[in-house]
Amino acid sequence: MSLENEQDPTAYDRTYVLDNRLTLQWYPQRVVAMAQTGSMLELGLGHGYSTEYFAKTFQRYQVVEGSQEMIDRFRKRFAIEGVDIAQGYFEDFETAERFDSIGMGFVLEHVDDPAAIIRRYAQFLSPGGSIYIAVPNAESLHRRLGHAAGLLPDIYALNSADLEFGHKRYFTLESLVTMVQGEGLEIRKVEGLLLKPITTQQMLDLNLSEAILQAMLKVGVDYPELCNSLLLQASRPA
Repeated sequence: MSLENEQDPTAYDRTYVLDNRLTLQWYPQRVVAMAQTGSMLELGLGHGYSTEYFAKTFQRYQVVEGSQEMIDRFRKRFAIEGVDIAQGYFEDFETAERFDSIGMGFVLEHVDDPAAIIRRYAQFLSPGGSIYIAVPNAESLHRRLGHAAGLLPDIYALNSADLEFGHKRYFTLESLVTMVQGEGLEIRKVEGLLLKPITTQQMLDLNLSEAILQAMLKVGVDYPELCNSLLLQASRPA
């Protein structure tokens, strides 16, 4: 279950539903594969996929969410225990608590100053803790192929759907690593989320089996520079 079917249907079609189902179910699984399962602070409720997964995995789990409407919607649709939701803007959040893991899943493409968000939340890490950042990848294989075929004039430009969903930027592997290192963090691991060689609409038209879709996720782990999205683990220097 997710929050996506509560979106305005004019702003959310089935192609994005498939992308979200694949990527947002895979993202928390990959984070947990890398993380300590003590405490977790996550930025945003999103579509509810990671919230549901993390709440069952971490001993202590808190979410920062700016929208009271999203919090109310989440509480209405999910009967999940162990989720502590703090209402407030990411930029203003304060806590004396320190967390083993901090999740920034598909957040930094939406905010005004992503480097400032990383800088702010790095101070909330416990010793040895990690930040997990997932962002869309401008240089994904399907975008590169679309550009080479003349279907996508500029792989780095935002399209109308990006703007409708509140995206302010794309990232590349290089730009993400440079930004994170610029905030004094060390890169621990980088993985890819969803290696798709064609557009989501083409995937739907081909009626690909679930086994093939899952293979796109599994194979993509080792090829971040070609994947639909990037997942990066970073920590403060020892």
